Amino acid sequence: MSPSLKKCIASWKNLQSPEDPDRAVKTLLQESFSTSACSYVTFTPVEDSSISMILNGGDSDNVPIAPSGFSILPDGLTGDEVSLVTIVFQILDSAASPMCFPAHSVYSMYKLITETAKAITAGVVDPYNMG
Repeated sequence: MSPSLKKCIASWKNLQSPEDPDRAVKTLLQESFSTSACSYVTFTPVEDSSISMILNGGDSDNVPIAPSGFSILPDGLTGDEVSLVTIVFQILDSAASPMCFPAHSVYSMYKLITETAKAITAGVVDPYNMG
C-alpha cells in the first residue's frame, strides 16, 4: 500500500446496558480511509450473535447491516481551504410509516446530524479540541 494512503479497520464493543438487559449486545465495525484527495469513515452496528455466527462458518449474507458514515472532499474549484462534507445515516424507526415520521423521530434525526456535523468540523479545524 502506498505510504500516502491511510486505512484503518476497527471494532468497538457496545456493552449491554443495565437499564435495558433485553437489548442485544452489539459491536460497531468501522473503516476509515484517507488520501490527499478524500477521507471517509463508514460504520455499522452488528449484533454479537451475528459476528459469532460468521466466525463459526455461518453465511454473512444473512446478517443485516445498515452502514452509515461521512466523507470529506476538498473543494478544488475555489482554491480556498473549503471542503464538502457528506453525512449518511441509515436509521430504522419502528414508529415511522411511509407517510409520516413522528415529531420526536424528526427531532432525533436532526440532532444526530447536527451534532455529527459539529464533531466533524471540530475534528477538522482543531483535532485536539474535540470537547
